[in-house]
Amino acid sequence: MRGAVFAAKIALGLLLLAGGRLHAENWPMYGRNLHHSFSNPKSRINPDNVATLQQAWTFQTGDAVSASPTVVGAFVYVGSWDGYFYALDAQSGRMKWKYRVACQYTVLPIPKHCLPPGFPPPPRTKTDGGIITSSAAVVDISTAGGIKRIVYFGAGKTLYALNADSGMLLWKRVICGKPNVLDFACAFDFLDPTRIFSSPAVLGDLVFVGHTVDGVNGYSGGFEAIDAVTGKIRWRFELDPGGNNRGCGSVWSSAAIDETAQPPLVFFGTGDCHEDATPPYHEAVIALEAASGKLRWVYRPRNADTCDFDFGASPNIIDFGNGRFLGIGGKDGRYYLLNRLTQNPAGELVWKTKKVVFGGFDGGFFGGAAFDGQHLYSATGIGDGSPFTLTGLCRPSNPRDTFLQDPSMHALNAGPSIPPEHRILWEQSGNHSFGATSLSNGVVFSGLVGPVPTVGLFVPSGLNAFNAADGTLLATLPMPGSVNSAATPVGDMLFVTSGNSFDGKGGVVRAFKLQ
Repeated sequence: MRGAVFAAKIALGLLLLAGGRLHAENWPMYGRNLHHSFSNPKSRINPDNVATLQQAWTFQTGDAVSASPTVVGAFVYVGSWDGYFYALDAQSGRMKWKYRVACQYTVLPIPKHCLPPGFPPPPRTKTDGGIITSSAAVVDISTAGGIKRIVYFGAGKTLYALNADSGMLLWKRVICGKPNVLDFACAFDFLDPTRIFSSPAVLGDLVFVGHTVDGVNGYSGGFEAIDAVTGKIRWRFELDPGGNNRGCGSVWSSAAIDETAQPPLVFFGTGDCHEDATPPYHEAVIALEAASGKLRWVYRPRNADTCDFDFGASPNIIDFGNGRFLGIGGKDGRYYLLNRLTQNPAGELVWKTKKVVFGGFDGGFFGGAAFDGQHLYSATGIGDGSPFTLTGLCRPSNPRDTFLQDPSMHALNAGPSIPPEHRILWEQSGNHSFGATSLSNGVVFSGLVGPVPTVGLFVPSGLNAFNAADGTLLATLPMPGSVNSAATPVGDMLFVTSGNSFDGKGGVVRAFKLQ
């Protein structure tokens, strides 16, 4: 009965989408849809006119912005490391409303309003993401009071649901790093390092997110399904069972969903356990039944690891003919295609690329890939080790294991029958990025991390636009800080965020418009 009720709620949600409540040109969630295509074929930006994009407006925030802009109707929704979530007018950039999220002192940088008067901010040099890194999902939800447009996003260890029109809080849910602790105790555990890097995916009446605890002993990561109307946790999948809360089980990846599978399935990648691929679920790709959280399969490409080759990127739902596949890039520099409907509990590999780069700590695939129905487009990160201290190479005797790795932009033929020697369509160098790639009518957008002089990377911050057919660089749009998000093409406009992790400068939401 529960499965039938869930299926009915899914059907209602899809009917609302198909009925035009969310305009066809919208970008209502991370990846644009539950399949993570990161593509908007209805955008009017194409290879012939992309070079005419001009800045339309810039909205400055109080710190870096690494979440991708969500665009629904007339508004842009996005959160910043300054501790605020914003709704902006898409045409003018004027603020409609903002919402201040709860302070969490285990997350650096700490927003200014969370510090006592005169108290200096702690050093932020080791931050790997501020209080809001999660991109929002804006969804029409059926509630007892009728259809409501709701914004879902993560901030630190808390998942929020806000009224999209007013910014009013509907509910918030603290995700606990100690799974057996009562809710009220969890909310007041000020040492809990839990963070929701994962961007919410909403199917029916469930919101799906994963969380990380950054290796802190005494806590554990996991993956949750949360009631979209009440905020109640419906189920939680433990990713380090029997690990005694040793700081493992973390999820950086945002879930993709196959709503047509019977039953619907949710997919995500997992992090390492103290830089190792510890069984059963670390450095893995996992498929769960959406309604129950029951494990369908887990794919582990290796049994052990010393090079931090986890899965931080988000997966893609890929269909070819009668084939139903799941694709995902790893920090090992490989992109994997799996049979997503397999009955094999160990998963089923269809193909994997050669190592396009060595990968490692800051290398390999970080952000999601864009998919146009035939090809995949994705950037890779800086390289292995620390680019600032020039230490920490995993295998220094390997000539490909370097602090700066190229090529860093990759286009792949996705078809399952493509010969391995033709898998790579084109590649480009000098495009190091931690953000997801996005696609608009033959134009591939990819953000740049900006200059890292210690490794010889002097490319300014900005957003590259490539011709999807051959990799020709068509334009580079200037940004005042590092671009760690996916650009959002909607209509004749393009929305981008930026900001430096090391100093917070350049924290903006910027819109470009075709001329």
